[in-house]
Amino acid sequence: MLESMQPIKVLEGVSPDAIPSAVLESSVPLVLKGLVKSWPIVRAAEQSALDGFEYLCQFYNGELVNTAIGDTSNTGAIFYNQDYSGFSYERARSSLANVYNNIKNLQASGSQRAYYVDSAPVDFCVPGFREQNDLNLGEFKPRVSLWMGNKTIVSAHHDIPDNIACVVIGKRRFVLFPPNQLENLYIGPLDFNPAGPAISMVDLHNPDFEKYPRYREALAHAQVAELESGDAIYIPSMWWHHVEGLMPFNLMVNYWWTSFPGYIGSPQDAFTHALMNIRSLPADERQHWKNLFDYYIFDASEETVAHIPKEKLGILGDMDEMTVRRLRSQLLNRLNR
Repeated sequence: MLESMQPIKVLEGVSPDAIPSAVLESSVPLVLKGLVKSWPIVRAAEQSALDGFEYLCQFYNGELVNTAIGDTSNTGAIFYNQDYSGFSYERARSSLANVYNNIKNLQASGSQRAYYVDSAPVDFCVPGFREQNDLNLGEFKPRVSLWMGNKTIVSAHHDIPDNIACVVIGKRRFVLFPPNQLENLYIGPLDFNPAGPAISMVDLHNPDFEKYPRYREALAHAQVAELESGDAIYIPSMWWHHVEGLMPFNLMVNYWWTSFPGYIGSPQDAFTHALMNIRSLPADERQHWKNLFDYYIFDASEETVAHIPKEKLGILGDMDEMTVRRLRSQLLNRLNR
């Protein structure tokens, strides 16, 4: 199945000190081959995974991190349990050293249980790490996180920010689906899910096509890449990505950023509000709101407001920070009534 997937486009020779705008503004995913091969942690990991981990630990300040620990029936997937009443793992707080030792113990015992650290903030847990191991994203101010674990599997999900994920120890496989494959991925609950974002309910490696017939179409649009230590992948906003750790110990550093100003807030807020306010309306009213959204937002152009004097455009004009703060204050007052 993986062999039939389209490979993700590969770029070579990109420097972590000068990532071109063509990458940061790309609308399609890109493998950035060897992007961080010069990082000291990658060079240490060339000796062994332990050497790479010990390099990381020289910056570690002892802060506990969030972990997911698979239950006895778990075989690596960060997923639901069999009856979907909960999840196939337990959450705990732990030190990085304890996580590493437990991963080694699981490997020694032959267990396939997942052991996973997700989105540990780099600047908070390993301050100073980025002084020697970092990407220059120009004007963007990214959120930088650590992801550490054994042979874990996270089902297809999407993130709102753009993302560059850098494999520094081990190997990872990424299978990506374009945003327009939403209806074919059989996405689970929005507010009850194991990964934070909602995930595909389909097992990529053993799909039940009787239960999920449209998944065949999603697979026809899938793109795949296997990244070694030193490689990175650029994942545009809203692209679905299934991620697997392929080695007994894997460490990844990822950079999230948005192309819109922080003061605007997340589009997720508007989506959540629409679920509450619009989704339950009668069909004819929903269609009316759909027309308004299309006209003023999704299909908006200069022609949309060409008949309005420029000085009277108000919120149909450019949104500066003061305008956004005023609108947010008005929304909060309405929501709190």
